Amino acid sequence: MFNDSCNLPLDTDTVGLTYIYSVIFTLGLPSNLLSLWGLYQLGRSGGGGCQLVYILNLLLSDLLQLLTLPLWILYLQGGHRWPYGQPACELVGYVFYVNVYASVMFLCLIALDRCLAVVYPLSSRGVRTVRVAAVAGVAVWTLTFLFCLCGLLPSVFDPQSLLCLEQYPVSPGYARFKIATAALGFLLPCAILGYTSARIGLTLQRSPSVSDHERHKIVGILVVITVNFMAVFGPYHLVGGYRFVSLLLTDEPCRLERSIFLVYRLCYGLTSLNTLLDPLFYIFLCSDARLELRRSLPCIKTQRALPRPSPQEEQRPQPPRSTSSKALWE
Repeated sequence: MFNDSCNLPLDTDTVGLTYIYSVIFTLGLPSNLLSLWGLYQLGRSGGGGCQLVYILNLLLSDLLQLLTLPLWILYLQGGHRWPYGQPACELVGYVFYVNVYASVMFLCLIALDRCLAVVYPLSSRGVRTVRVAAVAGVAVWTLTFLFCLCGLLPSVFDPQSLLCLEQYPVSPGYARFKIATAALGFLLPCAILGYTSARIGLTLQRSPSVSDHERHKIVGILVVITVNFMAVFGPYHLVGGYRFVSLLLTDEPCRLERSIFLVYRLCYGLTSLNTLLDPLFYIFLCSDARLELRRSLPCIKTQRALPRPSPQEEQRPQPPRSTSSKALWE
């Protein structure tokens, strides 16, 4: 199948993206649902704090993005023809984009919160509250909705070719919008993650109460999270940045679109990997969430599973949770 305006071989991405979306949906849906259940149980027990709010929002955005993948698979199998009409295309495309960038923003909030907890453990207590986290969550969703609304209007649907969320060549206004998303949705978060990782690393290096093993573990997790973010979102935004800047400068946009089509589309599909990796890095690395999963789901058996305390033990006064860097990252 070829696009009429730029003569693009649209079927070249069908096999690759279908496999990518199928694997991500098959593994990501149960992982996110299991993680949400663990967080729900953690919230019922009174744990988590503001981190719980941020991670819940992160998983919600991942789950909404995951639910759009079956429709994109059907769209690809139909030869890049959207059979469900313009309103459905606009809704699904809007939900996909909003949740991609909402998840990026919540990753930044999680990194900033952990930086405050380690670098300024006492003075940041007034900021690191559930109420502040809830307000920040509402602000992220609102700003992301408005930003994507400005970029995706008036429409992401072509009634003649039935292309959904695709345009070849793109309009200058849409190209500028995508350049802005590359700057705000990738470069700025990279700077935030790099800054918070450096501050946490320096603070731990100077802290005599943190052992070398704990320090290496925390820094290792920071490095893995940062590399994961760059590996998942970096190719799409870097290739996209080159594509859209070049489209604003070139006199032969269709030639550029043909040369970069397959690479750009595969990088676009890889961004959905965050919906599969987020539960692994932010839930299954959390000892409290794992403990609640073991308690609430008897089918999950591990050697270190702990029994639920008796009513008499629950009534005894418990010591406050540790606010050390080790407790925050285990």
